[in-house]
Amino acid sequence: MKVEEIKVPLRDVRRTVKEFYNENEWHFITVNAVDLGGKVELKWFFTRYGEDEYFRVVVAQASYDEEIPTLTYLIPSAWISEWELADLFGLNVEGAKTGLFLEPDSPRAPLRRG
Repeated sequence: MKVEEIKVPLRDVRRTVKEFYNENEWHFITVNAVDLGGKVELKWFFTRYGEDEYFRVVVAQASYDEEIPTLTYLIPSAWISEWELADLFGLNVEGAKTGLFLEPDSPRAPLRRG
């Protein structure tokens, strides 16, 4: 398995993805987060069609109060992963709504450590 990680500042995530992403060549898998205490590490996962076990991962860190850029302009299906980040980590993802993954009486941002 080959994993290519591209570490970028948060402000460069959308530009970085736009430089390589072509919907006929790449499949967007998901974006996930790991709480580092006071900030999160975000990873956007892609795989190339027709290449077994090849992944490209765009990595950035963000503080809790930074706005996370949406990729829905490039990849409409990214909304579901982005809304999940908003619900489960309480992150401010551009254009994302909350309340899709959690019941109204659920704890706010249950995956946030700090």
